[in-house]
Amino acid sequence: MKQYLFALCSCLFLLTGCAQKEFTQNAPELPQAKDDAPKRQEIVTNALKHQGKKDGLDCSGFVSLVNKESTEPFFTPAELNGYFEDTRRSLAIYNLLETQKRTYQDKPRVGDLIFFANTVKKYSKSKSDDNITHIGIVTQIDPDETVYFIHHTKGKNLISQMNLNYPTVAMYNNKVVNSYMEKCSKDENHKCLAPAYFSAYGRIK
Repeated sequence: MKQYLFALCSCLFLLTGCAQKEFTQNAPELPQAKDDAPKRQEIVTNALKHQGKKDGLDCSGFVSLVNKESTEPFFTPAELNGYFEDTRRSLAIYNLLETQKRTYQDKPRVGDLIFFANTVKKYSKSKSDDNITHIGIVTQIDPDETVYFIHHTKGKNLISQMNLNYPTVAMYNNKVVNSYMEKCSKDENHKCLAPAYFSAYGRIK
């Protein structure tokens, strides 16, 4: 009797093992991560073709133009309508992305948005990090973490730099690492560099 039970248990064990192995082999594959590199390159290409031009007329107008040309990877005009607090479209874009959990502050990726706060005196009374007054598009990141972004400033779409590792200097090792966002007195120059106004990055959809 004992031998019979032992043989029966051994048989069941083998069958269970085979079934488990077969299940593992036939398990569905996990979905692959979406490769968004082509879309990011499209955004950068569309942005750079407007470099040096007045296209867009202001910072958020320029981003909206590139957004449209790139098949709306950031927002649609319809969904943006519910996020305005005043006339600032840059703030509305930030509010939308923040609600969708698409804002972040660690290392950026090319094609993402970059937000700045308190760059316009008219809107800078609160001096908060989410008081968004300016916006651009990340075009390049160097190995030393210098971030290049294109934005509408001084009447044109220009490339600027920001490096949070060296927030108080414009030059480091004979290289521009931070651009000035405003004019400041000589003894307060560091307060007008890009890191002083940086708020967040914004992911594409």
